[in-house]
Amino acid sequence: MKYDAVIFDFDGVLMDSGFDGFQWAFKARKNRAEENGWSINWDKLAQGIFEPDTGQEIKPLLERNSVSWNQLKQMEEAVADRKVEMAANNEIEIFQDSEEILKNLDVPVAIVSNAYNEYLGKLLEELGIKNYIDFWLAPNLSDIENYRKRMKPEPEMVEEVLENLGAEKAVMIGDQIEDVLAARNAGIDSIYINRDGDTESKADYSVENLTEALEIIRS
Repeated sequence: MKYDAVIFDFDGVLMDSGFDGFQWAFKARKNRAEENGWSINWDKLAQGIFEPDTGQEIKPLLERNSVSWNQLKQMEEAVADRKVEMAANNEIEIFQDSEEILKNLDVPVAIVSNAYNEYLGKLLEELGIKNYIDFWLAPNLSDIENYRKRMKPEPEMVEEVLENLGAEKAVMIGDQIEDVLAARNAGIDSIYINRDGDTESKADYSVENLTEALEIIRS
């Protein structure tokens, strides 16, 4: 193989978590807020806090909308709990080609996700792919105040994985521009996957499925 390690993003690459446009996550946050009697302006917060591509710091957004760090953490805990529950109940699954590529890679495999590190191992176990993964890393929900500082496109997590795996020529597979930029910022190649056929000019390769990605890795 042309690479000595493969790093995957998780949601949207290996796991089909966006099957309903992530409405399940919105409902989990909203339910937790309602359980606690919190009055939250969801229209203002949904894009400003929960989406990583706004380029905005979380703290000013929280302050403007009267949301505390504790409230944000509890809502994100609800999302993570719900995701694990759905994986356990087969409501959320891996893509059909995920296990194929994992079975056929003979180099170390890692996951770098913008999800929460405390829950990632549970998800991998529930989805039946934990044994294929040599190392995984994500920001810690327990340190949500510094969450954005470790998120992709920052290269910190990718660099930590490369060091842990002892990899010198790795490739990252992701479905967001943040994945592509994190790979570039860490000095490695990227494969952009979009199952609808869209491409990403900043990526080294663009594919429609993981079978195509495996062909590139093997070439």
